[in-house]
Amino acid sequence: MIRLLLETATDVCSVAVARDNEILAAQTSSEPHRHSSHLTLYIRQIMTEAGLKMENLNEVVLSDGPGSYTSLRVGAATAKGLCLALPGLKLRVVPTLTALAWAAEAPDRPVLATINSRRGEAFGQLFSGARPPVQGKTVKEQGTLSKESPLIVGPTNIRLTEDGWFDAVATAAGSGDFIVCGGGQDRLTEHLPAGTDLRTAAPAHCSAIYLLAPATSPATSRIVDVATYEPFYLNPPFVTRSKKKLLG
Repeated sequence: MIRLLLETATDVCSVAVARDNEILAAQTSSEPHRHSSHLTLYIRQIMTEAGLKMENLNEVVLSDGPGSYTSLRVGAATAKGLCLALPGLKLRVVPTLTALAWAAEAPDRPVLATINSRRGEAFGQLFSGARPPVQGKTVKEQGTLSKESPLIVGPTNIRLTEDGWFDAVATAAGSGDFIVCGGGQDRLTEHLPAGTDLRTAAPAHCSAIYLLAPATSPATSRIVDVATYEPFYLNPPFVTRSKKKLLG
């Protein structure tokens, strides 16, 4: 199974290609907001590096959101275009926060996966430390298994300016001893209640390589219809009205 992995849910544009459970090549932009100009170039670059042709692909795996409306649109349009151009290529999606939680270095306690939202807020989703089975991996390689989904709460827009946000997360986690990963961890740290500590862990940003493990499990990914698929935005697009006066 050869998969092309596309992460465009946040400011980071990241692409990888994998054969089964092995990443063959990957590229991540060091500059934010470069999806429209870099995405297809990165795809060509990593396919060449891996010695593969586009016709060798079996699946495109896309980060499903929540995230930036514009960047999610770029990723979805690119993935759909590839599937339409290459007959037989399937489109699989992985929730962005699930991929972050799966990659977190904290399998023994609840994990709050986060990415930045607009206006000083953060998207968050709370998971247990248990993870569903990964095809082709032993129990030791994939960590603690759970018969149920690792999801506890979410996804939700954490309004950090509102009192009680930390207590709400701690209540859902069963205690204040939970780990925060992802791009929203700095923002959460800045809005902690007085006297409260927050434990953070890698990863601190999204990457296409984090999509591979959850893409191998039906509990954390799904095949979607190319024609009807829409990313999970959570928030509607932020539209500003022009202050210019109309002519006439």
